[in-house]
Amino acid sequence: MINTSIRRALVLSSLVLGATTLFSAKAMADTVTLNGTVASTLTLVTTPIAAALALPLSTPVQQIVQVADLAISTNNEQGYTVTADSGSLAKTGGTSIAYQVTTTADALPAVVGSFTVASGANHTFASTAANAPSSNGRDLYIMYTPAALQDPGLYVGLITVTVADN
Repeated sequence: MINTSIRRALVLSSLVLGATTLFSAKAMADTVTLNGTVASTLTLVTTPIAAALALPLSTPVQQIVQVADLAISTNNEQGYTVTADSGSLAKTGGTSIAYQVTTTADALPAVVGSFTVASGANHTFASTAANAPSSNGRDLYIMYTPAALQDPGLYVGLITVTVADN
């Protein structure tokens, strides 16, 4: 009887072990690589204001003049940085008129305190979020003071404006 019980236990354990071996599958793993690209939609459109071509230069008083509208848009969630260089209005054989630049939010006038960068240096403004076209423009201003005895003639200057995603 004990012998039979031992045989039955051995047979039963063999069946359990056999079934476990028969039905246990090895676990396998692998990976799938995913990727995609979102293209930048960064744009800058600079529209000169009529005053940019008719700057008042005959009076030796400080002038603050809006010279352009800047339409800037990007899909970059960190925003953009716009840079404008400053310099001088020059005339061949004449004394140059140094100017400073700044940008303001669309339709916000510039004041003397807005001009924080000296003539010859770059003004930068950094936004902190993405914006849709026509939703976050900037206005470009210059500030200058002509000399009391400025040479007559045509004075010309050029401002380079750039924009980059943050």
